[in-house]
Amino acid sequence: MNQGNRLFLRGCILLLTAGLLVPLWGAGKKEQPELDWPKKSIQLIVPYAAGGDTDFNARTYAKYLEKELGKPIAVVNITGSGGAIASRKVKESAPDGYTILMNHTNMIMTEITGVADFGFKDFELACIGAVNYDIFTVKSDAPYKTLKELIEYSKTNKLKAAGTVGSLTQMECLLLTTYGANLNIVDVGSAADRLAALKGGHVQLIPNAYGSIKQYLQNGEFRALGILSEERNPLIPDIPTCKEQGYDIVVPMMYTFFFPKGTPKGIVDKFSKAVEKIVKTNKEYADDIAKAYTQSPYFKSGEEGLKLFTEVKEKFEKYKETVKPAK
Repeated sequence: MNQGNRLFLRGCILLLTAGLLVPLWGAGKKEQPELDWPKKSIQLIVPYAAGGDTDFNARTYAKYLEKELGKPIAVVNITGSGGAIASRKVKESAPDGYTILMNHTNMIMTEITGVADFGFKDFELACIGAVNYDIFTVKSDAPYKTLKELIEYSKTNKLKAAGTVGSLTQMECLLLTTYGANLNIVDVGSAADRLAALKGGHVQLIPNAYGSIKQYLQNGEFRALGILSEERNPLIPDIPTCKEQGYDIVVPMMYTFFFPKGTPKGIVDKFSKAVEKIVKTNKEYADDIAKAYTQSPYFKSGEEGLKLFTEVKEKFEKYKETVKPAK
């Protein structure tokens, strides 16, 4: 056999051997077993009082996530320190997938004001499951009908604005002062407390989510001056944005699911996929959030969420020295 034939034969043997090894190697692979989680009920911690916008989003999700995950989800409200007490509880919980936090952009405020000595990067950010925006709201008998008129009026008549210290509402009111509004920002408490303060005439301006002020806008008791979003909400198209009025005040409340640091990626991913499925395919869920809070389905992955939270934090940190920490 000449050298050419020997090389040809050797090549054939190598190809044949490779052809046999591939199926043998493939036959040795086993399919990964389906993740055995959850095995029991899950606690979904809400750091604000029952009846508010975060509580609503958590309870609405809990209803549909139970169907997706096959286990009960108990919503637990733990209030105090602008959400920091509840956030810390989850942060210090076992990373086993059975304690989850729903918080929003306010977590950034508690960090930069020193209310909390930790932030969103100290958790596993699973996904953002919803977004909403506050609305600058006044009583309908106020002598100003636009943000421009309010700012001009405040220059000679200082106004009280309700903004919870160490929270998004404080930042929202502070941002309005950068455009010349003369405001005394006072802490009156929760969204419900801000509502009561405006009704009672104790403050002249509040930033609240639409769901909490809806009935008062509809009955003519309140007036909406501007929503803090990039564009008008198509479900409430008559409310102008602050931005279109010349005031670049955009503050998203990104309702986000957080797990304790170190929670297995498989658990976080499975949960995130369940949320994404609800957002993208569940019409009942879409109807629920539209009816209650004029929200539209919204989903961002963990990676996208980290990027968005980082961008908002960089924006807020410009005012770190101005925003007073809670006592």
